[in-house]
Amino acid sequence: MITPGIITTAVVDAGPLFTVLTLDYVRHYHDDSALTKAGIPLQPEVQNSYLRLFKDIQTLLTTSHVVGELQGLQNSRLRLRDARLKQFWRNSMDYLKTKNLDERLICLLGMHERDRSREGVCIVGPSDMGLIELALQEGCVLLTDDEKTLAPLAWTHSVDCKLVRKLVEPGR
Repeated sequence: MITPGIITTAVVDAGPLFTVLTLDYVRHYHDDSALTKAGIPLQPEVQNSYLRLFKDIQTLLTTSHVVGELQGLQNSRLRLRDARLKQFWRNSMDYLKTKNLDERLICLLGMHERDRSREGVCIVGPSDMGLIELALQEGCVLLTDDEKTLAPLAWTHSVDCKLVRKLVEPGR
């Protein structure tokens, strides 16, 4: 489990960002069915650890590509409609505003100009390579759930990439 205050600046991938937005939505609207739909761990200890991890991050960074992926995750996992969908997005925007989300555009053609990025796009795609580039530019941690493709490539580029699951689950 995490030690409070361990991460102050982080670039965040779509999976962890979607999870924290869903947890915050559930906390405000008591829509516990959303947890099951989204495949989020039901143990309150893990949920609280997740929320605490993000609460302690002072500078939250991500790319516009990741923000674009959030609707796809909502559509595939939560499948909220009408009033509940509006509640989710309003709550999410309010949460991200309180966190002062710094959303950056890492352009595909900009990545094409750097050898490491050009090759990385061919391996993990522009969204994930953009996260690696942003973490390198800012010299900060990259938080992800993707231990199969994103994390290994980030590690090869000497990015301090952490798997959120290992930070929030007991005994990890």
